[in-house]
Amino acid sequence: MVGDRDRERILSALREHYARGRLTLDEFSARSDLVFASRSYTELRAALRGLPVRLGGVDLVEIGDAVARAAVRGAVLFAVTCAYVVFSLTLALVLVLTLVLHGATASVLLVFLGVWAIPTYLVSRMWRRVHPPSLRRFV
Repeated sequence: MVGDRDRERILSALREHYARGRLTLDEFSARSDLVFASRSYTELRAALRGLPVRLGGVDLVEIGDAVARAAVRGAVLFAVTCAYVVFSLTLALVLVLTLVLHGATASVLLVFLGVWAIPTYLVSRMWRRVHPPSLRRFV
């Protein structure tokens, strides 16, 4: 037996589809009449037939977009991290060669430390800032 809560939930979904322009006023009225006349869950679900699937009030398309954005951010972060590792190894090799050929001086060490610290800081900020959005808000 269909209850008032079930009808209200389906009507809320229909209102959302109408507000997003997926239903005309006539379609919304006809589907609302189906909701009020329904006696079973099968009849109730018929009011949503042909409309995009929704999870917890959010379109699956929105979830897909969020996942795609997270994947792109992850790929960019991976590429930047790989470039940073190559940069750090190259810088370490140059430092070793400089120390062997010219000896250790405070100015050389400070220059290398400065050149290494700035990208390290920027990459660490990226790691803290770029993270996949939680999908829990969609469920």
